Parts: sequence; structure tokens; C-alpha cells
Amino acid sequence: MPIYFIHVRHGRRLARDIEGKCFSDLKAAEREARRAAREMAAQRVRAGKTLHLSSRLEIADASGKIAAVVTFKDAIPIDDE
Repeated sequence: MPIYFIHVRHGRRLARDIEGKCFSDLKAAEREARRAAREMAAQRVRAGKTLHLSSRLEIADASGKIAAVVTFKDAIPIDDE
């Protein structure tokens, strides 16, 4: 199974995932990133912190290349109405 690293970017700050995790494919890594983004967003809201919808999770493959990006805005259902 391929290994992917899910880094967290808030503005210019980047928290690198140095351990990585094996996923069956990129789609599985993206599902995990969406779940993680929702959980991180919920934690920020519960703590009374500002939620930046442009924050994102960058999914890198074993070579370090960014294979996909999941923004908090993509991960959280928002109805503007």
C-alpha cells in the first residue's frame, strides 16, 4: 500500500506529517484528510478560536510531491442561504 503524508497548512505556517500513513489509494487518503479537517475545525470552534476556511491539508506522496489538497472549506458543508 502506498504511503501518504498529510501536512496541515494555516496561512504561511506548515505542520509537516513526518510519519505518514499507508492508504489503499489517494482517494482513501483524501477521505481521511476531509475527516481530519472537519475534526480540526470542530476543535477550533469549540475552543472559541477563529476558523480560517482557507486552511488546508496537503497530501504528499512518498516522493514528497503534493498529490491532493483538501481545504477546510471543501471539508465542511456550508449553506450560504
